[in-house]
Amino acid sequence: MAKENYISLRGQIRGDVIMVSDDNGNPITALFSMHTLKRNIYDQAGKYELKFDKPIILTSDPKMIRSISNIKKYDIVEIKGSFTTGRAVKHKKCPHCGFVNSVEVPFQVISPSYVGILKTGLKSDSEGLQNLIECAEISNVAKVIGRVCSEEIHTGDTERGDIFSTYQLAVNRKYYLYGSSDYDDHSDYPYVISYNDQAIKDNKALYQGSLVYIDGYVHTMLTPLSVECANEECGKEFTIKTQRMSLTPYSTEYLRDYNENAIEETRPNRKDDTNEYELDGITYKNDELTKE
Repeated sequence: MAKENYISLRGQIRGDVIMVSDDNGNPITALFSMHTLKRNIYDQAGKYELKFDKPIILTSDPKMIRSISNIKKYDIVEIKGSFTTGRAVKHKKCPHCGFVNSVEVPFQVISPSYVGILKTGLKSDSEGLQNLIECAEISNVAKVIGRVCSEEIHTGDTERGDIFSTYQLAVNRKYYLYGSSDYDDHSDYPYVISYNDQAIKDNKALYQGSLVYIDGYVHTMLTPLSVECANEECGKEFTIKTQRMSLTPYSTEYLRDYNENAIEETRPNRKDDTNEYELDGITYKNDELTKE
């Protein structure tokens, strides 16, 4: 299978860089998040519509740690790397009884292969905003090739009424990650969330084993996770929040093993000379969805 797992980010550091050290005080892990902008920063009326995502960067590579150690809060930085997935344990206190639960959760991070400081000495978020606006086109870039490994393509509606489809990819990296327990581990399993026209096409065209090329961006969101307290005397449920990173495509190219007939089926039928068209019983007008 072709290998492509390429992430390029340009954004501002608006929090502290976390360094984890060993017993001798030597840094062994670096962690931080950065504010990036989605491209297309104007709405249909030509007004600013800034949409931020906050990818998490994590590395145990000594070379990358040395570069990251020079980063200061509010710096504008550039990252190149790959989308990495795994599982981690979080320790969360039960709000009902105070028992500390060990909760295994999936994690998604960007593993950097390059870190560069583009601008330093800034004193606030607002000082870096104009720089983010100017580089919005390249602030958050993801180019990934992978095979659909989900048994189903799940489709639904967002709270805003947008159609979405989500599925998981199996993606091959071109290189071994420093610190990985398995030298042969070159695979990651990011989720993809597509919207509206692309979501409809994905639902009809893709199935387990389909090979796709995603040209999009890293999307982040906070999601609730229900946890049952492990204390036998409690056992009550409580909710924690976890940050989830996924891939959202601007466009998806179907490379192999997909339903070719579905591509023709999802071509819209336009209504005469209007700017409306029909697709699967939904009328689209000015890029907004309205049920018939």
